Amino acid sequence: MAVTTTKIVRLIFTTVTGKTFTITLPNPRVDLSKAEAEAVMDTIIAKNIFITSGGELAGKRDIRVIDTSTNDLYDPPQV
Repeated sequence: MAVTTTKIVRLIFTTVTGKTFTITLPNPRVDLSKAEAEAVMDTIIAKNIFITSGGELAGKRDIRVIDTSTNDLYDPPQV
């Protein structure tokens, strides 16, 4: 039994067809700023490196840093 914590940053884009496309990156820097994350998103859009089922990426929709804590209450016995 253990408590584990994980942190991710989720970059959410809009596509040319109005759908959303998400890139999830683990373990972001503690001091990651909004400006840095937006600059990365701008570069990804400008370089046009992802083509999705909804077409090319067209804009920024959201940036989220998600911190999750998991408390594992049961570990099965080892045989």
